[in-house]
Amino acid sequence: MSGEHLISDDETRQFAEGFLEASPWLGDAEWENIVTGPNAAYLAGFDGAFAADAELAEGHRWSWRVSFSDPTGTKRSLSHETVLKGLSHIVYGDHTGSEGFRYMRIRQWFTEPTEARRSIQLSSPDHSAICQWALYGKTVFPTGETEKIFGKKLDLFEDQRSSGSQAPDGLNA
Repeated sequence: MSGEHLISDDETRQFAEGFLEASPWLGDAEWENIVTGPNAAYLAGFDGAFAADAELAEGHRWSWRVSFSDPTGTKRSLSHETVLKGLSHIVYGDHTGSEGFRYMRIRQWFTEPTEARRSIQLSSPDHSAICQWALYGKTVFPTGETEKIFGKKLDLFEDQRSSGSQAPDGLNA
């Protein structure tokens, strides 16, 4: 990947923000500014936080990290680097069938020139998919995209249901 095609911290932060918006069951989100680069941990204080006036050496830069709890209570975090890993899994991974179809928009976004890419907005389900790949190495919960692409799920008994009732698993929702 050439230098002029780099994905910025702002772009990956938008992915994390979209993921958190689409995932209201994730709790205790805490955003923080961090320093990245070789031996950047040495710039952190005893509490692990970076001073706002920290002098950055060559190769260091400011970035972001968000920490949150998943539904099991496990503490998770996303950063620029982890979101890039999730994006790489989607762009370069072998996704077949409907999964590959679902990721076509993300793949096209990735191949756009930098200026065009920054003017194109991915959807919250796209952000969620990227972050889920970063955290779990797969998509673990639906992002609302399936119904939009393929229509509602087939319910062979829809004509027998009263207008106010739903299938037990929400098929005709």
